[in-house]
Amino acid sequence: MCVSAAVLAAAALVTAAVGTAATIDNANYQRGMAGLQLAQQRDEMREQRKDIQLQAQEAEAARLEEYRNQREANLLALAGSGTGQNMSWLQGIDPANEKALKHDLANIRLGLAGGENRLAQQIRVNKTQDLIADKTRDAQIFGSVIDFAGQALGTASYYNSYAPGAKVPAGGSPTVTVGGGGGGGGGASRGGF
Repeated sequence: MCVSAAVLAAAALVTAAVGTAATIDNANYQRGMAGLQLAQQRDEMREQRKDIQLQAQEAEAARLEEYRNQREANLLALAGSGTGQNMSWLQGIDPANEKALKHDLANIRLGLAGGENRLAQQIRVNKTQDLIADKTRDAQIFGSVIDFAGQALGTASYYNSYAPGAKVPAGGSPTVTVGGGGGGGGGASRGGF
């Protein structure tokens, strides 16, 4: 049983088309999965940012409460002593406590800013990875289309070589004309197998 060149050419084109479609589908799937993963990471980082802000607010409130309790305890101790001599002691302690409070609050806010900065940088990195995933998908699709075109040309060459009535030049190698060579030399000639 003999298989004709037309059947072989058609089968080769169908196989190439299915392979190209599968490659494109796979590239789109991978891009979609990468996009979902990056979106999930971005959402998680936004949640982390909220947590960092909440922790900073809680630490700030706790530090203020500690300062107020210390100040109140100092005033109660002064009032309980019944002497005015201790007033100078309180006047020395109170500014030092305020300075320590301001320093601690500044450190808490600096830690918050640093944490938010790290998360913002990671979000920018994720956006870059998202762009890279787009370009990778586009390159895979373009490559598979080019590969399909090459396979189609190879199949056309094979068909023209072995089809009934194929033109075989004196040298014995079939010639395939690609690109419709009408008027002005627009066609190209390519040797067969």
